[in-house]
Amino acid sequence: MPAPSVTDPRLLSPRGGRLLGVLGIVLLALTIRTAVAGLAPLAERIDADIPLDASALGLLGVVPPVAFALSGVVAPWVAHRLGLERALLVAVVAMIVGHLLRGVSPDYLALLGSTTLVLMGAGFANILLPPAVKRYAPGRIGAVTAAYATMMSISTALPPLIAVPVADATSWRVSLALWGVAGVIALVPWLVLAVRPPHPVVTAPVSVVTADGRSRGVATRTASHSDGAADAPAEADPVVEPDRREFRRLARSRVVWGITVPFAVSGVTAYSTFALMPLILADLAGVGAAEAGALVGLFAIIGLPLSLVAPVLTARLRSPVPIVVVGVVSFVIGFGGLALAPTAATPLWMVALGVGQVMFPMCLALISLRSRTSLRAVTVSGFVQSVGYAIAAVAPIALGLLHEWTGSWLPAIAVLLAAALAALIAVPWLRSGELIDDELARLAAR
Repeated sequence: MPAPSVTDPRLLSPRGGRLLGVLGIVLLALTIRTAVAGLAPLAERIDADIPLDASALGLLGVVPPVAFALSGVVAPWVAHRLGLERALLVAVVAMIVGHLLRGVSPDYLALLGSTTLVLMGAGFANILLPPAVKRYAPGRIGAVTAAYATMMSISTALPPLIAVPVADATSWRVSLALWGVAGVIALVPWLVLAVRPPHPVVTAPVSVVTADGRSRGVATRTASHSDGAADAPAEADPVVEPDRREFRRLARSRVVWGITVPFAVSGVTAYSTFALMPLILADLAGVGAAEAGALVGLFAIIGLPLSLVAPVLTARLRSPVPIVVVGVVSFVIGFGGLALAPTAATPLWMVALGVGQVMFPMCLALISLRSRTSLRAVTVSGFVQSVGYAIAAVAPIALGLLHEWTGSWLPAIAVLLAAALAALIAVPWLRSGELIDDELARLAAR
């Protein structure tokens, strides 16, 4: 079917499309992590109907990073075939259906399958939201990224607070399925945008280098990479077949690796903390289960203000190096304190680890800031998050095995400390402020 023309009455106005796109981004972000955070508090109640031993719970815990990593490969392909808006619509529908199926799961396999479905939808949203920000808010990347990263933090903190009360008032099935209803609200903007896309505003040609090194003109609006352009309209990015060599090309980019490394470090720390920190705190600091849970909750809560501040700072700074340094120093303080004086100031060590997570929203912003178009941001987001989440999926398992082999958590903490220091590798790669498109064009011209 031919693409609609700029004068097609089915198209939304640039301003209407932009506002609806930003609303869709924020609402979708509010649903992304509900699938991860809403299940664990209900494990005891679910176990009464569907037996959940340690291995079953462990497998459910591995699904999120694996699904997110797989989405990094699949989501860009789907976005190129269907378009960004329709791919995000698919993501929302998958989450809604997955949530509802979890609520009616008759056995463990059904629970695992429905959880995988909802997390694949969440993974698609993870990958495609940064390019959506680039498309619908190219002049407000920092502010909109801050808004959606904050919504993601809320979607992490809210389910544990209400999952058990809702289950007590109704059942665990209603508590799980409830998040599908929340997804319906996020569905509306993307349904409208999929049917009635915004008018593409064409003001200047942009040269985009394809996988074979040839340059082609793409009609698009040139937008500022700062937060200064308040009314920059959505780009008119083409929908093209994904090139199988695209990830290989991105793997040559120092800028892409400059984003990927701190993203992976942040993922390793987050998933290892949620999975293992209660055990580490019980062993090293001698705290009980309730106190350990509260300390992990403190780690998670610190991410809320950081999600507001970090993307805006990333957009305004010429280089994100200061943010990377703050993140690494915070991780060193947190892990060093746990290793050397675990009982002296345990809450302070957890706050420091939470501050180290500042690199996560920074990387989300950089995906858009360092991409010239939302088309490029799709592939960059897929590369960064597939690699980062693949590493994050392996880390808790490897660290658990290391503990069993050594009989101590100190080697695991040493590995996490070394991983945090590895984020400094990104400093020279991000210092220049170069766009990924420009770097790839320069490499292709050699």
